[in-house]
Amino acid sequence: MADSILDRVLSSKEDQEKQLFHPLEILTTLLKTLSSKEADVLRRRYGLTEQGKETLETIGSLYHVTRERIRQIESQSIAKMKASPAFAEVIKPVEHLVISLLNQHGGVMTREMMFDVLLAANDDTSQNRQSIAFILNELLNDKLTPIPKSKKYLPGWKLVLASMEFVDQSIAALEAVIREIGTPKIFDELFEAFVQKPFYIANQQKLTEDAVLAYIDISAKISKNPFDEYGLTEWGLILPKRMNDRVYLVLKKEGKPMHFEEIARRITKIFKKQAYPPTVHNELILNPEYVLVGRGIYALREWGFTDGVVSNVIVAILKKAGTPLQRSEIVERVLQQRIVKKNTIHLALTDKHIFRKTNDGKYTLAEPPVPTAISGA
Repeated sequence: MADSILDRVLSSKEDQEKQLFHPLEILTTLLKTLSSKEADVLRRRYGLTEQGKETLETIGSLYHVTRERIRQIESQSIAKMKASPAFAEVIKPVEHLVISLLNQHGGVMTREMMFDVLLAANDDTSQNRQSIAFILNELLNDKLTPIPKSKKYLPGWKLVLASMEFVDQSIAALEAVIREIGTPKIFDELFEAFVQKPFYIANQQKLTEDAVLAYIDISAKISKNPFDEYGLTEWGLILPKRMNDRVYLVLKKEGKPMHFEEIARRITKIFKKQAYPPTVHNELILNPEYVLVGRGIYALREWGFTDGVVSNVIVAILKKAGTPLQRSEIVERVLQQRIVKKNTIHLALTDKHIFRKTNDGKYTLAEPPVPTAISGA
């Protein structure tokens, strides 16, 4: 119980720190320790204005000095800021908050995760993001450092003492679990599978949910789709680049047949890129994983749907049953396979070349014609 109370106290304190964290205001306070020219150079260089980042050449032209001189002013201004009497008082709570967050997340966080957490109670603007980046990269660089550039990781930050070797081992263990599962899963399901593995059991004190989420987030090989399901980036259901991947993903998540025009609308909304109904329709027609079950309505074959017109579906139903069925039973089973009117099913059953009505009013398959003997054979 004591641990639970302590956790709540610490969490409450961290929430208060986040509420009080206003990156642009903090940086504005520190910039007041500089001359107007020094402050202006830093604002322009690090994108702290509405114009965004400016190059050394652009700023040099403005002040009629060389790019190297601007670089010197930039470096000297940061050193002057850190040496000012106000620096320690202003930066101490920020340092505590950031280090606390990194410790909570296993020593590493992507840029996006850091921004999301720190700006949860602030406006998520470009200036606030650039202010956070400046504070972390230039003012707290003795405590944390950018994640090493690699194809393995997304951009972010790590504590100086954080072991990337352990991060790599954790990511490898998570990748193995994801491959074993074989399909995208929400985080809770993935974590539930992960905690059963020897690597987690041996390192469970380090592998909190927040740490595992941070390791997944920083891996370039693991990502999540628009439905917050995690998997490997090589999977079409995670990063659906082809139209067919997007069609499949939308149907899979909907869990029921959809009209091709509705599928196109959903793709446009989810992926923020226009999907045209004719293009979607072509994918549905050309790919065998989809089955036409109504006028313009398609389902996934893996749901148990089969090809063919209503008569074909009835034939398959009767063969599977192995016994005559009442008309109502046939209608019920067909409607699980096709979106059609009942009268269409009734009409199909009147085809005496395919179906026969038994004496007790049920339906079965018509007897195949007996081959006629050929004289002289």
